[in-house]
Amino acid sequence: MKPVQNTGTLIGSVLAAFAASICCLGPLLLLAVGVGGSSSVGFFTAMEPYRPAFIAITLGLLAFAYYRMFWRKANCEICSKGQKRAFWVIAVLALVMLAVPWFV
Repeated sequence: MKPVQNTGTLIGSVLAAFAASICCLGPLLLLAVGVGGSSSVGFFTAMEPYRPAFIAITLGLLAFAYYRMFWRKANCEICSKGQKRAFWVIAVLALVMLAVPWFV
């Protein structure tokens, strides 16, 4: 069994991407579950100034995971095809979450 690599960086990048898009995704999620006019919408808009920092953290963690998984030749045998597929799925998911506020 191969050791799991980059799990922490991938989870961290998804969480940072979610935090970066919470200002616009949060109210949409609340409306989707039927909670409208909630006082928590104010909390989500208060997170807007921190968006650039969360974007930088997301992109940094994704770049670090990409470096460890694809550029370092010492670990190229360790990562399985499933782990590489998971990286690409998570990378696309994180980038979509980062792009949501520009399209909403």
